[in-house]
Amino acid sequence: MFEIIVNPAGASGKTLKTWKTAEQIIRKYTKAYNVHYSSENYGIAQIVRDLTGRQKDTDIIVFGGDGSMNEAINGIQDFERTRIGFISCGSGNDLYRSLEIHESLEQRLQIILQKNTVRELDVGELTYYNCYDADGMIVKATPYTRRFNISCGIGFDAAVCANAASDWKKVLNKLHLGQLIYIATAVNTIIQTKRVPARITSDGVTREFPKLLFAVVMNQPFEGGGFKFAPEAKGDDRKLDLCVADGLTQFDFFRMFPFAYSGNHIQFHGVYISRAEKTEIETDIPLWVHTDGEIEYMSDHISMKLLDQKLRMLI
Repeated sequence: MFEIIVNPAGASGKTLKTWKTAEQIIRKYTKAYNVHYSSENYGIAQIVRDLTGRQKDTDIIVFGGDGSMNEAINGIQDFERTRIGFISCGSGNDLYRSLEIHESLEQRLQIILQKNTVRELDVGELTYYNCYDADGMIVKATPYTRRFNISCGIGFDAAVCANAASDWKKVLNKLHLGQLIYIATAVNTIIQTKRVPARITSDGVTREFPKLLFAVVMNQPFEGGGFKFAPEAKGDDRKLDLCVADGLTQFDFFRMFPFAYSGNHIQFHGVYISRAEKTEIETDIPLWVHTDGEIEYMSDHISMKLLDQKLRMLI
């Protein structure tokens, strides 16, 4: 039995259209499935939490974007007895891109429904040591955690996610130009972004960054709709790759930014790449933080590591 989760509002309705096409395909191979539609009152994380808390083997297929998969990973209660298939319907598609998934919808569904190939992937965990809202008011003063599949960042890349206007996103998604959301917002955000002093500790070694633009920990190579911020990252090597941009002027940024599509941004002065099991970041002021492009809070003290558990993905 497959438990299918659909985000009907995803990608300005594209997810629901994809599901309607997919259901016709699925019916050719099996009738053993249940469909769950997420809503504001009953989101993907809660659906997955309920499905994976039954102390039984559970096979789930998620229809949505990278944000939907982020919600799913945050809902899993029993990793050992849960397997997840993913049909990407979003605008970013960074998980598909990182895992080199290129099959057609029917081919992808056939692979998932056969249950023959399970790939175990690392799962990242972010810890906020404090949480602030957009007005700079503290809302959580005790540690709070959230998981991620692709990446977790603080500073500029998280501010881009926070500033991506919903109206822009809807229009671009309808025009099938969702990848431009990140670019259009980034151009505007870089003008406003402050460079702040930061201390980053990776596996016990601390380094000072006087003018941090952003720091992103990558579990997969791509984020932001195709930017290869961590060219060597692998989602199953038990390491997290860190990309830091420090001391970059606006001119430096615009000169470097196009190279991030190919991963060649690492050649520029002010861009630092490393790899570690755990990274801790402290900044002089609270900055936006994201997990897989999803925004919850600002913080001035976070850390990222890998869970002991693995995501068992039907792929």
